[in-house]
Amino acid sequence: MCIYNQPYTISGIEVKRESDKIEIRHLNKPGRKYQLFVGNSPNKQALTKLAAENETGLFQLDLPTSEGPYYFFIRGEDFETNLFGERVVQLEEAINVRDMGGYETADGRLTKWGLLFRGDQLSKLTEADVKLLERMGLKTIVDYRSEHERTLNPNREIGTVKVNVHADPQSSFSEAAANAIDLHEENAKLVRQLEEGKVEAKYINGRGENVIEDYRELVTSEAAQKAYSKFLLACAETDNAPLIHHCRGGKDRTGLGSMFLLLLLGVKEEEIIQDYILTGIIREERNHYKYLLYRELTDNEDYLAYLMAMIETRREFIKASIDRIYELYATVDDYFVQHLGLSRDQIEEMKTFYLEEG
Repeated sequence: MCIYNQPYTISGIEVKRESDKIEIRHLNKPGRKYQLFVGNSPNKQALTKLAAENETGLFQLDLPTSEGPYYFFIRGEDFETNLFGERVVQLEEAINVRDMGGYETADGRLTKWGLLFRGDQLSKLTEADVKLLERMGLKTIVDYRSEHERTLNPNREIGTVKVNVHADPQSSFSEAAANAIDLHEENAKLVRQLEEGKVEAKYINGRGENVIEDYRELVTSEAAQKAYSKFLLACAETDNAPLIHHCRGGKDRTGLGSMFLLLLLGVKEEEIIQDYILTGIIREERNHYKYLLYRELTDNEDYLAYLMAMIETRREFIKASIDRIYELYATVDDYFVQHLGLSRDQIEEMKTFYLEEG
């Protein structure tokens, strides 16, 4: 396993992992006393093990993924960080499962670690992957995939999961190649749709206008309304946590679900956008591989630009859906109450449960 630079955890902290070795750096001036505490529970009071201390703020530890998950906090002479963990869960056969903890709200609170997760499909998990998710205490899975997708690639059974929610928002372009059996068939189908004129000419470029239109449509469509209401109501039942919501690749349907949840919790818009963009960073190598496969099927540069726009996570994509909410409703709470069926009491209870003081 190569060195894995974990995406943003909390402000002032960097995390890197290389196989079973982990490096944690506190981005502060050296010469002060730093103590690193570690444990397997996302409860700060349970992290009583002093793993290391020094005056540099740089910690290197042997922490096997087979014994995770791990959570940390750092104590200094006159400060103490919030609890934090590894953003991307280190699974062998799912690359985009990640913890939604550590995001800052407009009022200075942070989303808690170890309660809310987003991801790609869980159909190819290894035994080690399943055991890690069970150690995380995963209770609920919200699956945005269509019935056909779930039949083709059923999720692995996870012993701790007691609730499964099927919530298909019927995203038009997310479903474009969902019926394909494998990656080659998926790519061939997408190129064939372009060659046969099944995609409007105005979209065949790199601007991603079809993505923007779909994201705006998902804010208001009846199918999406039902799906994302089911998701948020599952989150409102806090006994369902820890909970993961996912689709096939963890980009579009899950990206919208994550935006809705973080917006409901009051997370800063820029944090929401960065959470969405992370999928593109995590899938950079995979997306380059897909580009090379596309090139084997077509040399039409407009086709290639269109295909790549569909798998990218551009800020303007998720921003379009956020802007659509503000176009239609005076406040985000109005959207969640009037359109998605939550009560204002449920929203406040969710904030109390899923947020902590920063």
